Amino acid sequence: MDQDRRDAAAWAKEWQIKRKNRRILYVLAGILAVAAIGYLISFITIHTERTTFGSAEEMRLAMQGRYAIERDYEDIIIEGDEITLTYLSLSHYDREYAEKYGYEEYDDSVYDDHVKEWDYRHGVIRTEWMGDLVVDKNGNIRRGDSYYETFYKTDKPRPEPIDPSTLSNPAGDADAEISPEEEELIEGIEENLQADVEAMEDAEESDEAE
Repeated sequence: MDQDRRDAAAWAKEWQIKRKNRRILYVLAGILAVAAIGYLISFITIHTERTTFGSAEEMRLAMQGRYAIERDYEDIIIEGDEITLTYLSLSHYDREYAEKYGYEEYDDSVYDDHVKEWDYRHGVIRTEWMGDLVVDKNGNIRRGDSYYETFYKTDKPRPEPIDPSTLSNPAGDADAEISPEEEELIEGIEENLQADVEAMEDAEESDEAE
């Protein structure tokens, strides 16, 4: 009887070990399956929504030029490994806006950045402080993965600034009321501009700390 109990106990222990090992295998298989699905989704996303390249130099050459959000008077210019982000002053370029609200004296807001990596396999331009610039399937640029802030590649030069002397009312209309659309546009520009200033300052502080 004692031998039977020992055999039963040994069998039970062996069964528990096998059961535990089986659970571990199931967990590992689940982790691998999740990782494989994640990789597959990433692979599909990159190859269906982005432009990839054969080399860093090929990507660098292809991405030179001007990219603009014309409705927001905002553009990115890539020259070599240097990037210039510019918020064009609305009153300097939009005649209707200038006539309505007045010609403002402050200049365009210009910020310089540098390409750290031409990630040609993933279609991403990695910068020092602007974050990742994603090259979409049409060769345009998105900041991060935002579909709502796409800079479209264009051969058009920047618009010529308005000569304030040609305005019929350079001081603007004191009674003019800003429309909800204009208010939303201006607030969006100001928020983006503030975020860029903070990102640039954080990058500069990080460089100094290093």
